[in-house]
Amino acid sequence: MKKFLFAFISCLVLAYVPITSFAGKKIYIGNQTSSEPSGPRRSATWDFFTIEVDQDSCNLCITFLDDVTDVGLYMTKNRVTYEEDELDVVTGQTVVYELENYSVGEYDFTIEVDGNVIEIITVIIEE
Repeated sequence: MKKFLFAFISCLVLAYVPITSFAGKKIYIGNQTSSEPSGPRRSATWDFFTIEVDQDSCNLCITFLDDVTDVGLYMTKNRVTYEEDELDVVTGQTVVYELENYSVGEYDFTIEVDGNVIEIITVIIEE
């Protein structure tokens, strides 16, 4: 009986551990430059790009709706740059940032065109 009880409790513990110990992070975006306090969200659309967060893979996806040259994409937190891409994009191109290994907190995602800041978006990562 003791072996059965031990095996039963072990199975319960093993079934519970992956759910609690390896739970994924939650990622949201907010628009710092907007005058409307819309709060955290998972997607947003601007004139020439959309941003979506894939909660399952902890990815931040930027899809461009038009051809744009000299685009700068920067992910920063407390003046430290974590991502920096400067590229020319074509209509339908998606740039993906994997955020699973990022620490919890608020990051600034800046989009520039020709050196001019177009948008600063807050990326919020929670456990």
